[in-house]
Amino acid sequence: MDAQLFSRLWMEIDFDDHPHSGGHGSTPEGNLETEFGEGWIRLTDDRMSLSLGVECEADSIHRWVKNPVQMNEGPTRLGVHRWSISPDDLGPELCNWVIEKIGAPRDFDGQSVGKERTFLRELRNCLKPELEGWTWHLEVDNKPDRMGWYIRAPEEWCSLFTIFVGIHQSDSTGFFLFERAPPGELDRPDEAEANRLDGLRTVALCNASRGALSMLAGDMHWAASPRGYPLPELSGTVQLWPPSMGRWPLLHARADADVEISEWALTLVNALKPAISTLSTKIEGLNWH
Repeated sequence: MDAQLFSRLWMEIDFDDHPHSGGHGSTPEGNLETEFGEGWIRLTDDRMSLSLGVECEADSIHRWVKNPVQMNEGPTRLGVHRWSISPDDLGPELCNWVIEKIGAPRDFDGQSVGKERTFLRELRNCLKPELEGWTWHLEVDNKPDRMGWYIRAPEEWCSLFTIFVGIHQSDSTGFFLFERAPPGELDRPDEAEANRLDGLRTVALCNASRGALSMLAGDMHWAASPRGYPLPELSGTVQLWPPSMGRWPLLHARADADVEISEWALTLVNALKPAISTLSTKIEGLNWH
């Protein structure tokens, strides 16, 4: 159960805060060390330490609170997480194990994030079956224009492609991105090969002969002009963005008001499945330029 708790807490960490060594996946790496104190548990793998309960020394500290609340204003990198962890975030089995080990969650008087937690849980439950092996990372304070999930391609694909799904903070409508990292710009030295391959994959996706995004556009030459290409058959404002725009999303989408966001996002994931299915291929023989 301690490995399950580590995996759940890892999902709370923005992947920009992941250590510059080791993988991005939620499975503990190396030996998982588990320590208990009065009202807290600390879990440490080869990458970082995570704690749940009352505040204790750890890289990322998650408060165990009866109802989901905002703990601080953010966006302090690591330290006490901006949002608490509550029983509904863990599920019955893991919750009971945590209570047995460190006690019941405590009361805390703070701004409720119950609606946000429920929304994010329903969104993940809806999309997770369609994105097998992808890893989920909470986004609540790193980028001021959005709140939701960054979903990262499986590590074995050697890819930096991500999907963002959630809401745009300007009007709380659905927000969806299918994007890759900027070519040649690395957060970590060990990302060089994935970045190179994603450049080749992008060329293939936009190819005028059989590219999956070209097929989605219904226009094999959609990427020839440096402007957004609308997809009016999909609900909301949905555009393909060609690499020549110099922007990193390949698909950018905003939902209409009053749309059920989980179902809207599911239609976009399904529309992108032919493109997503190509990402595991390590393409060679194409030139980014």
